Amino acid sequence: MSPPCRSVPLWTPCLLGLLLTLAGCDSLPPPPAGTPVTEPPPATTAAPACEPPATAPTHSDRDLAGRRLLQWQDELRNASGEPLPARIARLSADTPTPAHLVELGLALLHTRNPGDAARAQGLLEAVGKASGDEAAAWAPWARLLAGRAAEQRRLEEQSDRLAQQLRDSQRRIDQLSEKLEALKAIERSLGPKRP
Repeated sequence: MSPPCRSVPLWTPCLLGLLLTLAGCDSLPPPPAGTPVTEPPPATTAAPACEPPATAPTHSDRDLAGRRLLQWQDELRNASGEPLPARIARLSADTPTPAHLVELGLALLHTRNPGDAARAQGLLEAVGKASGDEAAAWAPWARLLAGRAAEQRRLEEQSDRLAQQLRDSQRRIDQLSEKLEALKAIERSLGPKRP
């Protein structure tokens, strides 16, 4: 004889769904097949809140930071507004907020002067590792630009090495040309051979 079926009221699944929704971020695994559904024991403590920590930026903060970064990039690329050296001087003199440091790092990446990419990378890495509400909104953008600065430094160093190799090769070519001309002069000084 089979065991009697237990009747489950229709509102019980709705109640379970509501309880799971109110429980916060924690989810319960589904019950194994064939086991009766039981109600959870009453909660003695409040469920943990799923709110982000106080220092986590909101999407709107990151979005605003990204929009400002794109605006600065357009200004620097199109050379509109303030000249680049004046902009770097102004940003260097300003209070070092994460936004100013990112803008300064971006401006330094556009100068193509030796050492500016290294300086930009240092500033951007500092913002990427900083803590605080404003720094948290700028940190992903700073890390992105720091990677670009590292790549630019690598390319500049490679370009410097290639330029040095080219100078060395040119110097060797000039030395060999001088020796060849000296040998030709010696040959001409000996005069034609008589039979």
